[in-house]
Amino acid sequence: MDFAKFKAVLQRSNDCLEKWLALQETAARLYSNAGNILNRLPILSERRNFSGLPNSEQLQQLVLAKQLKALEAVFGRIQTNLSEAEAVVGTQERLVVEAWRLLGEAPGAEACAAVQPGGVSVAQLVECLEDVGRMCRDDLAVLAAARSCLTHTTSPQEFESLDAARKGAMGLLVGSYPVILMQSAASALR
Repeated sequence: MDFAKFKAVLQRSNDCLEKWLALQETAARLYSNAGNILNRLPILSERRNFSGLPNSEQLQQLVLAKQLKALEAVFGRIQTNLSEAEAVVGTQERLVVEAWRLLGEAPGAEACAAVQPGGVSVAQLVECLEDVGRMCRDDLAVLAAARSCLTHTTSPQEFESLDAARKGAMGLLVGSYPVILMQSAASALR
C-alpha cells in the first residue's frame, strides 16, 4: 500500500469534512433567517398592524414585497448551500473509493492491522472515511428534503415543525466518533 497517497486521501477527506461542517453552520443560519421571515409574514399581512400609518395599504404592500424578496434571496442561498454540499459529498464518495482502492482488493492482515500515527489502523481509517461520507450523504438528503418543503406560504408552525425535524435528523455531529477519529488522524499524520 502506498501510505503517502493514502495520507493525502485522508487529508483531502478531512478538508471535505471541515467544509461540510462549515456548510452545516451556514445552513443552520439560513434556515433561521427563513424562519424569522416566515414568522413575520402573517403579522405583516394583517391590515390592522398598518392602520395608524399614512398610506397604510401601500406601505403594507411595500413591506410585504420586501420581506418576500428577502425570503426569496434566503431560499436562493439555501439552494446554493445545498449545491455546495452536494459537491462535497461527491468528492467524499470519490475519496472513499480511492481509499479502498489504495487498501487493495485483498489486503493482507498486516496492511489492515498496522497501527499508524494517530493510534488506528489503515482499515479503521478507511471505514472512518466511509462512515463520515455516509453521514454527510444522509444529512444532504435531510437538507434537500427540508428545502423542498419550504415555500413562501409555509406557516410559522409548519416551519417550526420542519426545522425541528431537520435538526433532529442531522446525523453528522462534531463530537461523533468518526469525526473525532478523522480529525485526530489527519492532525497526527500532517
